[in-house]
Amino acid sequence: MFAPNVEQDNNKGEAVTKDVGASSRGILERWVPNYSSWSRPRTALFLLSIYLVTAATPYILTNRIAAWRGVSLFNPEHFIDDMIPYMPWTIVFYFSFYLYFPIVAWYGSEDGQRRREGFIFHSYLTLSTLLACVLFIVAPVKVNLRHQVTFDDGRFDPLLRSLYDADPPFNSWPSLHVFQSLLIILVMRRWMMKDGKWTKLYSLSIGICWGLLVLSTMGIKQHYIFDAITGIMLALGTWYVCVQKLNQVKRPLLEDL
Repeated sequence: MFAPNVEQDNNKGEAVTKDVGASSRGILERWVPNYSSWSRPRTALFLLSIYLVTAATPYILTNRIAAWRGVSLFNPEHFIDDMIPYMPWTIVFYFSFYLYFPIVAWYGSEDGQRRREGFIFHSYLTLSTLLACVLFIVAPVKVNLRHQVTFDDGRFDPLLRSLYDADPPFNSWPSLHVFQSLLIILVMRRWMMKDGKWTKLYSLSIGICWGLLVLSTMGIKQHYIFDAITGIMLALGTWYVCVQKLNQVKRPLLEDL
């Protein structure tokens, strides 16, 4: 009685999957011919370049534009921001953020289905970063916390000074450090669980390191807690959309790349 409807739904699902696969395959064939035959190092470098060219550069530009305008639409400072002490040692975990990108690019460059998923993930990473850049321009917020910084520890002062000199305090919300790192952890968890490598010890270690990274954004007075929360929200929203596309990638569609 219900068989025709079930069969029809299955056919629709297969059609959607094929459309997604064909669309993704068409983009790859048009932009990067022979993508599937590349070596893994070349593919990883390509995925990393997607982010550096299409996301990191716009971020730098929009942050500079916001700083040049000098406009701050609202003040999200919370009493918790004042309760969190200045912790210069957390700069180490703040800079650990830059290790996430080569790691996910390398893991997402493995042959077969993983390589297609790696391309899709980096596309969503770029699009969501561009969305954040739009917010930097449309709703700029200046971080007024650096007055709490005291340069009295020679071990971390050079790192802190280089960060403050290079990064104007207008990259407030959402925190890219928080949102991008969480998004990368979510896709790495997905891939490593499929490979049987996501152990409890690994999960605990990553959780602690990521927690310290989030703390560092406020510990060096680079972000408000509001920025961290909105960063988490953006990451979860992006992942919800991204994982739908990742689930539609089927290995048979990759064999003729």
